[in-house]
Amino acid sequence: MTIQSACVVTLRYCMKNSAGQILENIMDGPPIQYIHGLGKILAYLEAAVEGLKKGERKVLQLSLANGCEGLDDDFEVEVLIDDVRTASADELKHGLVLPEPDQCGPGCVC
Repeated sequence: MTIQSACVVTLRYCMKNSAGQILENIMDGPPIQYIHGLGKILAYLEAAVEGLKKGERKVLQLSLANGCEGLDDDFEVEVLIDDVRTASADELKHGLVLPEPDQCGPGCVC
């Protein structure tokens, strides 16, 4: 499955500034998840990962020149796609990724 609208995307990334300093690195940590197409991440990032599949990597350049407003520097972001799946009707209704039933913890009401 490729990343497209109404998919849950699970990814990890490493972000560096123009001097090559690592600002944030979650490559070895827990991934983040979002529903693609809902505008929950930068529009440029969302467009740049569209069409990628599980296991693919991509290096992105974030700058004012490519429409990323409000930046005070240029940034490089390496993205690794951990998973792509279709969002459930409840996830789309609420606009957020819901835990899988077997991932709920104590007291979960999902």
